[in-house]
Parts: sequence; structure tokens; C-alpha cells
Amino acid sequence: MDIKTNFMGHVINSPLIVGSCVLTSNISTLIDIEKAGAGAVILKSLFEEQITQEMNVNIKVNSDNFRGYPEAYNYIQEHIRDRAIDNYISLVKEAKQALTIPVIASINCITVSEWLPFIKQIEMAGADGIELNVFIFPSDINLSNDDIERLYNEIIQVAKRATSLPISLKISPYFSNPTRFAQKVSWLGISNLSIFNRFYQSDIDIDNFTTKPVNITSSHDEIYNTIRWTAVISPQIRCTLTAGNGVHREDDVIKLLLAGASTVQVVSVLYKEGLEFITKANERLKKWMEEKEYSSIKDFKGKLAIKNNKEASAFYRINFMKYYSGIK
Repeated sequence: MDIKTNFMGHVINSPLIVGSCVLTSNISTLIDIEKAGAGAVILKSLFEEQITQEMNVNIKVNSDNFRGYPEAYNYIQEHIRDRAIDNYISLVKEAKQALTIPVIASINCITVSEWLPFIKQIEMAGADGIELNVFIFPSDINLSNDDIERLYNEIIQVAKRATSLPISLKISPYFSNPTRFAQKVSWLGISNLSIFNRFYQSDIDIDNFTTKPVNITSSHDEIYNTIRWTAVISPQIRCTLTAGNGVHREDDVIKLLLAGASTVQVVSVLYKEGLEFITKANERLKKWMEEKEYSSIKDFKGKLAIKNNKEASAFYRINFMKYYSGIK
């Protein structure tokens, strides 16, 4: 059975992509990930805040020493900035030397400023592509839907001018119309769309009046939202789709491919079950394809996607009524 698929312009041997996480920041683990059968890896993200924070710490500690010497002050700022990117560039270079599968750099960003000068360096380091994980939580009352979408557009357009590498955009489900937004950004020339990133979740400690993080890893219940939006979005975009968030069972990979995904991103399940999940999921996919007499992923990919987007709302409305009202 042929389980090759397309990802960011690359033909890869498996639809399983290991997403950005601590596991993908270690070269020996990256080698193990490839041995387990992953089709590609997304390196642990470089955050804008990493650079900004280091610069701010330096400003606080050293600003008094550079009064009247703006050139020296600017030099130190740039030196601090370079330390974060140099470490990341080293990771890209070492990963490319150690692996044969595509190595995708990841930038977690919220603006079009701090990280832009580093894209060319990432390209020169040998990365096979860049994932832009645009992490904008829609909590600012002063930002309209149009403002947020415009920021995504600007980030993509500026990034495309800065590099010739293929770009994957990772988004959240928090849009007034996720399908329309996904279609619009796919028209901007990205190579891949990835759904969905997970936001920080918190609980409240009622005794200490504090908040605390919960659900650091995803749960299997989240897969159903991913399946829904994969089926709706995949036929409407001009690029390939990576689906993730909630993938904890081997059959989840098959379900998302049937819904229209070209690749499936995994992270949380690897912490719970280990890298052998990748091998097991690949084997399950091959066995299922053999049972159904499919010779390649393209034979069934998108078989259960909603081809006519106008029917999506009616489709889910009818199923909702069937479930809750017993309508036949």
C-alpha cells in the first residue's frame, strides 16, 4: 500500500507530521521520529517573545551604562537578538544534517516585525519550509474581525516577500467564518493550511484566587471538531490541508484523510503513547487500505468531505436534529 502524500511541495512517505513541541527540539529524538515513520517534522517554534524578552532584560540591566552611546546600545541589542536566532539556526542545520525527511521551521508570531529579519537566515540554514503559527486570541475588544484577518494577510504577504520557502499557516478555529477565512488565505499563495493550534487553557483556584493551566495536552474529544472543519474546509482551499488537535487513536488518521486532509499532525499522543504511535498508525492505515482495496491515499482522500459548501450548514443541522429529536 502506498501511503505517500504531498506536504508543502514535498512528496513524503507518511501522512503523519510531528508538530512543533519539545520533542522536535532534540536531535536524537528527531532521528527517532524519522525512524518511527513520520513523514516530516515541525521544529519547536521560535517565539517573538523570546527575542523581545531578552532585549528587554538587557535594557533593564544595562541602559544606564550606555547613556550617550547609542551605537553601543544598539549593538548590544542586536547581539542579544542574535543569540536566540543563532540557537535556532543551529537546530535547523543539525536537523537537516541528521534527517532525510522534510524539516520545517516554525515561527510563533503575532506581529509583522520582530521575526521578519530572520526568515532568510532560516532559509539559508537549509529548512525545507516555514510554518507560521499565528497565535492571535480574539480577546481585544478594540480589534474587529477585519483587523485580525488583515494582520494574518500582512504576515503572509511580508513572509512571502522575505523567503522563497514554502509556507504553512497554522490557525485557530476562532473566526466568525473559518471556511471563508481559510479560503481567502489560501489564495495568498501559502503551500499548506494547518488546523488547529491550541490556546492556553486555565482553571480557577477558588481558595487561592488564582488561575492555573489545565489540559496542556489535547484530549480525544477534540478530534470531532477537527473532523467537522476538515470536511468543510478541505474542498474550498487552494492548498493542501494538515489536520490536527485531538488525534489520539490510529483510526483518527484515517478519519481525517477521509475528511479531506492531506496530512495529520500529532503531538499530544506522542507524550502519552510514545513514538511507536507513528509506526502503529502507519501500519493501521496500510491495513485499512488493503481491506478497502485502496492502493494509495489519493484513492480515498476527501471521500467524506462536504463538496458543496452551501450544503455544510444543512448537513450538520439535519444530523443535529436527528440526534436530538429522533427525526428519521
